[in-house]
Amino acid sequence: MAGALQAQVVVAGAGPVGLVAALVLARANIEVLVIEKRSGLNTASKASTYHPPTLEILAALGVMDEVLAQGEIVGHIQYRTPEGPFAGFTMADLAEQTAYPFRLHLEQSRVTPLLLAQLQALPNATILFDTAFDSVEQNETGLVVHALRDGVTVEIKAQYLLGTDGAQSAVRQALGVAFDGTVYPDKILRVMTTDDLDVVLPAIAPISYLFNGAKSVSFLKMPDCWRIILRVPGSVPEETALRDDWLLARLQEALPSWADLPTIVGRDLYGASLRVASDYFVGRAFLAGDSAHVTNTRGGMNMNCGVHDAFTLANAMIRGLRENDITVVEAAARERKRIADEMLIPRTDRNVSGGSAWLEQIREISASQGSARDYLATAAMLDMVERSQPAA
Repeated sequence: MAGALQAQVVVAGAGPVGLVAALVLARANIEVLVIEKRSGLNTASKASTYHPPTLEILAALGVMDEVLAQGEIVGHIQYRTPEGPFAGFTMADLAEQTAYPFRLHLEQSRVTPLLLAQLQALPNATILFDTAFDSVEQNETGLVVHALRDGVTVEIKAQYLLGTDGAQSAVRQALGVAFDGTVYPDKILRVMTTDDLDVVLPAIAPISYLFNGAKSVSFLKMPDCWRIILRVPGSVPEETALRDDWLLARLQEALPSWADLPTIVGRDLYGASLRVASDYFVGRAFLAGDSAHVTNTRGGMNMNCGVHDAFTLANAMIRGLRENDITVVEAAARERKRIADEMLIPRTDRNVSGGSAWLEQIREISASQGSARDYLATAAMLDMVERSQPAA
């Protein structure tokens, strides 16, 4: 691989955000090169909720049939106490606003291979695994990305760089962009079970939130299991939170009638932070996804927002390249930062810290069809991305 490689856009990171951006660009006949430090796609269990505008993007990119075939379609959201459901929302109420009036649950690691296959079929797209971003040099007319591949520095000349390389983004760090924020005091325990939860929670919906005073548990139906999600106080040691007896005690706090530990096929414990990059671009280098924002996982908004970042910035780059006008891309990046600051962070933070007043509000909202539809539209992120622009 002697000499410098060339592309119009370099995308650093081959997660769902990077692959969506690359595919939008490549389908518009832009020369795009993706670099990924891993030897293949990330197979870890990560984000799994896809909201309607994200499904619209996946449909535009040609992967919707496979996603629908593999995923769990979610048409109802439920709030309940130990006595039973007290509020519910029907996603079909959004049918006039989107072609996909539902959420879809599917492991991120089952979506990225579909995007990659579409990308690899295009002659103007290249993906280099085992290639880690190292640094970037830029001027008013272009930039040079330096990446490490098999211990050798590879140079890639391009017009734009898009950093989609995660919360520890090497691109963001190389640009000197601050990523200040806070760490949530609680951790998240995620437990996977193949049990029929309708036995312990009759008429449970595919997304259900159980509240008993200050205690709460979330339930998400996946294609092959249920995810049970609990908040773990920061004072609880990790080894304690992963014990069977601790889990059962927490479940019984939320639902006293829960008698036995569910059949567990997997569990993990992780932390969450609330951070937004101080800038979404420096010169011709831009940020999207976890490189630009992270927040708590309830509602699955952060990954979806990242896909929306990718879609918006890629379309702006297409126009910027065609019109030789970087200000188009800068404006799109500023708008994506505004959305993170003013919409993503407040909504996801409310989901964690709402309290009893928030639950009473949910009860009142669900009792009014108009209010319920408006609530669903914001919960579904329909106002958080410009949906009329083409994905080509």
